[in-house]
Amino acid sequence: MEPTLSQGVAYGVIIGGGAFFAIVMNYFTHLQNRYSRYNSNKIDEFVSGSRSIGFGLLLSGILSNWTWSLTLLESAVKSYNMGFSGSYWYGIGGLLQVSVFSVISSKIKKNANLVTTFPEMGYFRFGRAGHLAFLWCGFICNAIVSSCILLGGSAVFHAITGINQYAALFLIPFGVAVYVSFGGLRATFISDATHTCIILVFLIVFMFEVYVTNPKIGSPEKMWELLESLSPVDGNYSGSYLTFRSQQGAIFAVVSIITGFGLVVNDQAYLSRAVAADPRFTSRAYFFASVCWFVIPFSIGTSLGLAARALTVYPDFPALSDFEVGEGLPAVAAATYLMGKSGSAMMIVMIFFSVTSSFAGELIGTSTLLSYDVYKRYYKPDATPKEVVTAAKIFVFLWAIFASSLASIFYGAAKISMGWLFNFLGVATASGVFPIALTFTWKRLNKSGAVGGSVGGMVLALVVWLVTCKASKGEINVTNLSDQWVSFAGNVTALISGGVISIGSSLIWPSTFEFEETRNRTSLISAPVKSEPALNETKEQNEKSSDLKITESDKDIESASVDTDLDMDLHQVIDHQHLDRQFKKYCGLVAILAVIMTFIIPVPLGASPYVFSPGFLKGCVIIIIAWLFFSFSFVVLLPIFEARKEVWRITKSVLSFGS
Repeated sequence: MEPTLSQGVAYGVIIGGGAFFAIVMNYFTHLQNRYSRYNSNKIDEFVSGSRSIGFGLLLSGILSNWTWSLTLLESAVKSYNMGFSGSYWYGIGGLLQVSVFSVISSKIKKNANLVTTFPEMGYFRFGRAGHLAFLWCGFICNAIVSSCILLGGSAVFHAITGINQYAALFLIPFGVAVYVSFGGLRATFISDATHTCIILVFLIVFMFEVYVTNPKIGSPEKMWELLESLSPVDGNYSGSYLTFRSQQGAIFAVVSIITGFGLVVNDQAYLSRAVAADPRFTSRAYFFASVCWFVIPFSIGTSLGLAARALTVYPDFPALSDFEVGEGLPAVAAATYLMGKSGSAMMIVMIFFSVTSSFAGELIGTSTLLSYDVYKRYYKPDATPKEVVTAAKIFVFLWAIFASSLASIFYGAAKISMGWLFNFLGVATASGVFPIALTFTWKRLNKSGAVGGSVGGMVLALVVWLVTCKASKGEINVTNLSDQWVSFAGNVTALISGGVISIGSSLIWPSTFEFEETRNRTSLISAPVKSEPALNETKEQNEKSSDLKITESDKDIESASVDTDLDMDLHQVIDHQHLDRQFKKYCGLVAILAVIMTFIIPVPLGASPYVFSPGFLKGCVIIIIAWLFFSFSFVVLLPIFEARKEVWRITKSVLSFGS
């Protein structure tokens, strides 16, 4: 497609927008450091927000971190290619995984309350082998995710403005790295809320533009008429874009769900949110974030994705090549065609916010892995907390350079698009789902299961992926490796083999591990910290534990705990009863949500020979718009309301109106 805006607009948004957010966010961080109890130059505040992020801001951060450029672009591609069900199944692929993390996060808070990364937990349970296996999974996941985010964003900027795509790949991450390196994780949460506000507003505008105001479509009835006039879709009932009875949709549903599990569990950026959460809110935040997030890919798919397909009936609508579709450009083409330059401008602003917000999470996640699990663990074991946070700030920039370089190689040398990487994600990451999740939740998991499941499962998945490609397509090349059946085989093998190896090995040779060994334990000090009694222990037990004789080891730990560089409570009192209640409650809620969204709604629609009527499509559109407003109230308005007292207190301090 031809550019509709000048390259100057792209450079203005990337450089000007990046500089604006860097200045604003750094100023907010300065105010926080000066007038609040939080200091981003302290290690726990920088990497985990002092483990005190409230419900609204946490929910916003989780949702924003999952709203990549891929979320906005690939979901539209799926609706463009296979119809209404495409973006629905894309949304399910995130909703289930993020909601499941509401269960896992309660166990993280109970069993590893001072752990900062999942490889760190692997080291505490399984030693160096477990640590290196999980670290490998983390780096593979973050490398692919970072590349996906940058490839999608740079493709949109290139298509709309004609800017050199390599320039976009290197310029976009730089502004993000500036404010992340200064403000740490809390800065990413604040920017997340701001960026998500704009994205949700634009999605509402696009829904109304497609289904209400624009004369090219303007109503659900006209959308139905246009889609039904098109050539039939292979594998869909009656060849219709408005049916859930779709062979492509069924295959993609499995790939999407497996890919989502691999990403959420292997991506340190998501664990960082659980670590940063106030224990009272972590499960609730992940659950509501999943519900609020689902409508983002669903709405852009059913608006711009379906619109891009429906508008092909007009001869002046731009024809898209297969590679352009793989880069996620159907949504861009539809917005530009319907709204002209204003649509193009809205798309690059929305994608810019999406890229910067989600990439900020990847930067803080990978810099935490590099500082905790490489620098502190292997390069300089005696590093002080101040040295670790300094290393983390440096690694923010190093990862930005690495991710830009890797994405450039994918784009230039291999001609690998964002869509190709999405199909590959589950193959490379899903084997770690069971080993990593069970490390926090199942004491019988053994070292062989953890290491063999995560790494061995990945190797098996890659072998099956390549063999299937050769057997079914006759040749192994970039195009054939992204075939739906080839991707399906690799994704399923990764998830199943990781689960079978880890669970099977542990059932045969169960571990005798007790989670008491990982509570109140951190890599920042050399000796384990004895856990404080849980709140549900009896008064007599508390009194007895307080009378224990203090050993030399205890004295060493006590001196470490008063280190001014270590802003971490090394003797947290864990409310086990509350966390156990949260675990049981959200196990039930997640199960109900999963049954409704993956079976009760889509299965009857897919099993029956049904094509949506105009009235049914109209009802779906109304529900989506209402859902967008619901998400807006939770993600944007709630964090502002919750932070009102702290904002007012800082404002009074700045203006010298208060003490």
